[in-house]
Amino acid sequence: MPAMPPMFETSAIVRRFRESNRKSAEHEQRARKVVPGGTSRATMLQKPFPVYLADARGASVWDLDGNERLDFNNNMLAMIHGHGHPEVVAAVKAQLERTSAFTSVSEREAELAETLCGRVASIDKVTFDNSGTEAVMMAIRLARAYTGRTRILRFEGGYHGFYDPVITGSFSNPPVDAPHDPHPPVRDMAGMPPGVTEDAVLVPYNDAEAVRRVFREQGERLAAVIVEPMLGGGGMIPGLPDFLRTIREESAKTGTVMICDEVITLRFATGGAQEVYGLAPDLTTMGKIIGGGYPVGAVGGRAEIMDLCRPADEGGAVMTMGTFNSNPVTVTAGLATLKLLDKAAIDRLNGLGDRLRKGLSDCIEKRQVPARVTGAASCFDIHFTRREINNARDVATDDEALQQVCSLGLANRGILVSKSRKGGLSTVMDEGIIDRAVEAFDDTLTEMTAEGWFDSARH
Repeated sequence: MPAMPPMFETSAIVRRFRESNRKSAEHEQRARKVVPGGTSRATMLQKPFPVYLADARGASVWDLDGNERLDFNNNMLAMIHGHGHPEVVAAVKAQLERTSAFTSVSEREAELAETLCGRVASIDKVTFDNSGTEAVMMAIRLARAYTGRTRILRFEGGYHGFYDPVITGSFSNPPVDAPHDPHPPVRDMAGMPPGVTEDAVLVPYNDAEAVRRVFREQGERLAAVIVEPMLGGGGMIPGLPDFLRTIREESAKTGTVMICDEVITLRFATGGAQEVYGLAPDLTTMGKIIGGGYPVGAVGGRAEIMDLCRPADEGGAVMTMGTFNSNPVTVTAGLATLKLLDKAAIDRLNGLGDRLRKGLSDCIEKRQVPARVTGAASCFDIHFTRREINNARDVATDDEALQQVCSLGLANRGILVSKSRKGGLSTVMDEGIIDRAVEAFDDTLTEMTAEGWFDSARH
């Protein structure tokens, strides 16, 4: 994390956060003695310290000090029905009375696979694992096995999990005004061998012409192109329709496998964001909501590619392995969650997302502060920059001090967001909750303005 400016320590916003979260501050010191940094989840780190949670129900969470906050994180968008939904809890309890796992196959694995195949038009068959990272790992392995090629096309700012070949370059982008030329990723994290950058090429998100150029120059060498229909971790930036169509058209010409990363965007519609955009990718990676709050990942797609996972004596060439793959608790929770998540529920949730983004944008316009709101469906992000947000280079102009202070100001007013202010809604929320969040944001901007955070000297 970057160093905060001196005014961070003298801010009344920060002081109020410290005073009302003393037990979290104390717990961080305890945790740091046995866990590097105080947590195994780097995305939760923030200044002056993370909030440590103790309880959650519905749309609310409670921290160690007993502060209640409305949860707009929802475990990085995994808890689409909020916390402890009674139907999901009942299904999981019934399964736990039988077993949490066994060294065999749960009959419900096929039921969840049938559900996903029935919802997402491009999916013929599915395999399960335990995280979105693992799903991406398997999808890339399948693409390489299917094509006999190794090179992967990715997009700047795209986050596809912690797998070395897809995380390199996720946190380092060229300067905002640099040419949109294809380039290799940067090893922006220690411990990665040089080889992880050799089979990857990056271009800016939402640049259709850059995609065409890569395929003209390297199309016959590309095993896969992996893209999020909305750049999630990179700033909740919706893909432009022409950009996504170009990826599909160009990859089809060269026999390159198009992987649609829907770990976040599957919540956009019953058939995911690809249904909204009219896309038919070769493979789709999934996670988060399909596990009902338990660890999960899945990759699905065209039968001829997925059948590479068959036994070797049936023509298979890629093995799927994992002690907890398709474990009965996750599968049961996922089935209960997707049953509740029908078209009506998604439409209602997306309407709340529209209401939230409009409310946040109205606050920015009213207060005349340097900020932008991005997102789509039930997802949102707030950026402190005057620059229009189209790709990850634009997001890099975001003022990180303003990000952190805003998140603390919202926490002081009972709203929990990530340190970068991105988040997603849950079906247990209503218009009243949305309006409370907008009011808290407006009050936070007012306080930040009074403290001088938006003074021109800072920019």
